[in-house]
Amino acid sequence: MTHFARALLSGLSLLLAIPAVADPISFAGPGRTLRGEYFAPRESAHGAPAVVLMHGCEGMWRRGQLAPRYAHMAGLFQELGYAVLIPDSYGPRGVREQCTVAPQRQKVTAARRADDAQWAIAWLRTRLQVDAARIGAVGWSQGGSAVLTLAGRQTEGLEVAAVFYPDCSSLARQQRYHARVPALVLMGESDDWSLIEPCRALVERDEQKSLHLVGYPLTYQDFDVLGAELHVRRGIPAGRYPHQGVTVGPNPEAAADAYRRLFKWFSRWLEPEA
Repeated sequence: MTHFARALLSGLSLLLAIPAVADPISFAGPGRTLRGEYFAPRESAHGAPAVVLMHGCEGMWRRGQLAPRYAHMAGLFQELGYAVLIPDSYGPRGVREQCTVAPQRQKVTAARRADDAQWAIAWLRTRLQVDAARIGAVGWSQGGSAVLTLAGRQTEGLEVAAVFYPDCSSLARQQRYHARVPALVLMGESDDWSLIEPCRALVERDEQKSLHLVGYPLTYQDFDVLGAELHVRRGIPAGRYPHQGVTVGPNPEAAADAYRRLFKWFSRWLEPEA
């Protein structure tokens, strides 16, 4: 049985910590040098699939360490034979976080971060360890919006995408937007920060049927951040009721299901151990 099959059959294993070893790297970006954390594939000297992980509006670091959700996801992908690159969109631009910044005032937009993701994919395609034709992207919140933006572009090497609770409102207003690669959207039905309705609108007008939306009832943003408690976060100038607080917190059952769907989604197009 493959690593992928074992993980898929045991939902709990997808939520356990898997150690991952990363190398700090620098690569050319849009008008500047970007930094990132690169996780080499564990079992493949060359020809491995790869994934770019795009951090959320809180940035990728916690107390000088890679935030647990990104380290955990990187470890899971690495265990399944992937190379992983997590680009830091904020640090090189002097930005710490953007969750408390109104979308129209954000220095680093989702579109700019989609540029970062394109450059990250270009860097991965130069690695001998990586199959340049089998690359995916995953993003959270603003990083999810960036990945959906990227999915609407013609990006060589990008084959599949998955996003957790993106803000779809800007893309929903773009009548010509359509995803050029299959993209899985994972959201809480009760999310009052990144609303599910604009994402539904995107899916409903998706003639190519590239977008697939999964909504979890009674579930909020950050449902995959385990170890926390459901609470109201203040100081957020976005969401259903700007500046009045948004609800965030874990839902272990939704997280386990979302992880299973995500890895099955990637396997469908990238076949990491075929």
